[in-house]
Amino acid sequence: MLIFGDNLQVLKTLLQMKEKGKLKNADGTPGVRLICIDPPFATKQEFRGSQDQKAYQDKIAGARFLEFLRKRLVFLRELLSKDGNIYVHLDWKKGHYVKVLMDEVFKEENFVNEIIWWYRDPSGAVKDAFMKKHDVVLFYAKNNGGHIFNLDEVRIPYKEGTIKQAESGTTSFGRIVKVHPLGRLPEDVWQIAIINSQAFERTGYPTQKPEAILERIIKASSNPGDLVMDCFAGSGTTCAVSEKLNRRWIGVDCGKLAIYTMQKRLLNIADSKDLENPKLVPSGSKMGKKYGKQCKPFTLYNAGLYDYSMVMLNYDFNGEVFDLDEVFYAEDLKKNDYEVRFDEDKVKGQMMIIYIDIFGNEKREIKTIKDFRK
Repeated sequence: MLIFGDNLQVLKTLLQMKEKGKLKNADGTPGVRLICIDPPFATKQEFRGSQDQKAYQDKIAGARFLEFLRKRLVFLRELLSKDGNIYVHLDWKKGHYVKVLMDEVFKEENFVNEIIWWYRDPSGAVKDAFMKKHDVVLFYAKNNGGHIFNLDEVRIPYKEGTIKQAESGTTSFGRIVKVHPLGRLPEDVWQIAIINSQAFERTGYPTQKPEAILERIIKASSNPGDLVMDCFAGSGTTCAVSEKLNRRWIGVDCGKLAIYTMQKRLLNIADSKDLENPKLVPSGSKMGKKYGKQCKPFTLYNAGLYDYSMVMLNYDFNGEVFDLDEVFYAEDLKKNDYEVRFDEDKVKGQMMIIYIDIFGNEKREIKTIKDFRK
């Protein structure tokens, strides 16, 4: 279930569904088994995609930020199944504030782990401090001691030859009484690489987190067929990994770029289930690019030019899924006297045009090059 909207309102509706018995895990347990969220970090920044698309604003700070998060955490607690877990991804600046908040909402005795995500990153330079190269993930259970934790699913394989060395008593890392065939016990410090610019999983959405983090969390704290939810879904990492691991998922976000990004990502997963009525899916491209002599102009449909928020183009629309190739924002439209220019050689068969106004209303058109020559 992929939901576009204000997550606070969505959580209220989902809680009503749970109360009516419409939100269940594979074993019939009501509620969501696992919640993973990566909320805004109160950075006071505006984030954009790799092609300068508007993604989301992280402008709420201070006490307002904590109250914003607290309201949602209260609903998330009620949505969890009796043996469910929640993981909250934060940075080193806000982790301790939210730890106190979660102790209040989920109760301190249900705190399980503070996980440190440590990543190697050569970028950045400081002269008066240590390099900041970690995030934190707060792990709470609905009922500590009665929660799901699949230890063997997240064991870390030993290095080659370690088991044989241990059996012969020649291991170099201390005395081992018993070596588990699946690997060593996981620790609360995870060294996982950040997503590099060439990684297959990269979507171009800002603040995207590695799939390896979510894979470990989902394997540890849910079972196949369970419900996994992310109400700050962003690039859709939680949903994508859940799909790959045969979990059912709920993703919520209020940003259109996030929804488009997730739909494309999920539809591109091999053997993924069909999404209900897939419509808007982006691949990302250079925006507002000028094509000189090859430009093909068209005038926007008559609906009040100054109300446009953006115009999106899919040059090779397949009749089913909108795959975003280029987007023009209000400032680009105004600058070009509300003409959109594109390279007609890019059009393969039919193209889809989506117009979006400042109120979020959409209009869609399917055209061919012949239609522009009439």
